Amino acid sequence: MEAVTDRCVLSIDVEDWFHILDLPSTPRLGDWDRLPSRVERNFLRLLDLVAEHDVRCTCFFLGWIADRHPNLVTAALRRGHEIASHGWAHRLAYQLTPQEFYEDALKAKDVLEQISGTSVLGYRSAGFSLSDHNSWVFDELLHAGYVYDASLFPASRAHGGWRNGEYSPYLVKRPAGDLIEFPMSVEEVLGHPYCFFGGGYLRLFPLAVIRRMTASVLRSGRPAIFYVHPREIDPDQPRLAMNAWRQFKTYVNLTTTETKLQALLTEFEFVTLEELAEESFSSIIRPAHIQPAIVSKSFEYEI
Repeated sequence: MEAVTDRCVLSIDVEDWFHILDLPSTPRLGDWDRLPSRVERNFLRLLDLVAEHDVRCTCFFLGWIADRHPNLVTAALRRGHEIASHGWAHRLAYQLTPQEFYEDALKAKDVLEQISGTSVLGYRSAGFSLSDHNSWVFDELLHAGYVYDASLFPASRAHGGWRNGEYSPYLVKRPAGDLIEFPMSVEEVLGHPYCFFGGGYLRLFPLAVIRRMTASVLRSGRPAIFYVHPREIDPDQPRLAMNAWRQFKTYVNLTTTETKLQALLTEFEFVTLEELAEESFSSIIRPAHIQPAIVSKSFEYEI
């Protein structure tokens, strides 16, 4: 079963400026509390921006961020946004064992549900780090009580990437049950899938190209799913040490993000991933509203 829609989704991966993956200079978990945080100001600015257009979005909170800044979770909930999970410690899925991944995803879900008082249905892995080499992620998400995943990037990517030709939302059939998958939006150019809709792609490509590709995705009956990080509207953020290519990808065009979002929010209709799931996969999603996860808090994490 595939969802058909003519609407977009704006998703926010709620992280701080130092949550950049896979660098020698990336701070370790035990150092995060000692670093100056900029996530609160940047995330609230994004919420103000979408409020100007009466848009509701899906907020994938890093569990560690939610635990330190519960006011951001409650602020998003109060403004009508969906609360979803980005895991606890921002670790690439393929660097974890299934048990480690399960505990990380479960701890984040529990913390978010305790803060928000609502069931957390959705999950997105750090760096879209799901591939055909770690499809066990689906099983662990089902065991943790998630209803949908948004971790599949159906194009080439440094972290993960699974070119399986699945561009529309669909059901993943597993022994533990059915999981809804919302692949990151891509559009084919000369027969190859490319992303134009989030992170460095959103900052790099001209607005005219993004508009055209968004319209093309919508004409095909797929939702156009955008993603953005709070740091991407913060040109003055501290910089981590990295090579020139990573520096370009990470920091290019930070001053253009808000302008592009303003235009896209004006021109297209937006809904949350939860709303899309309810419309197209109602038999899967409805039970989740009355079955929130109840988990232990005794997990230990390496620092």
